[in-house]
Amino acid sequence: MLAQASLPNPAGLTVRERQILQLIAQGLSTKEVARQVVIAPRTVDRHVDNIRYKLGAKNRTHMIACAIIQGLL
Repeated sequence: MLAQASLPNPAGLTVRERQILQLIAQGLSTKEVARQVVIAPRTVDRHVDNIRYKLGAKNRTHMIACAIIQGLL
């Protein structure tokens, strides 16, 4: 987790948002992410909405593409 926090973060994502972004990029569903980080699926959805907003993405696929372009993944 510390290595992840030291990576560039031009979008201003929180540590939790970066964690969720990484898991989504690995192909996990909302329910799978929720189980892994022990939060409610609706909370995962809220984090994804926040990540999409911060990255200026239209959907999850675009969110991952934007994260790659910005060096977040």
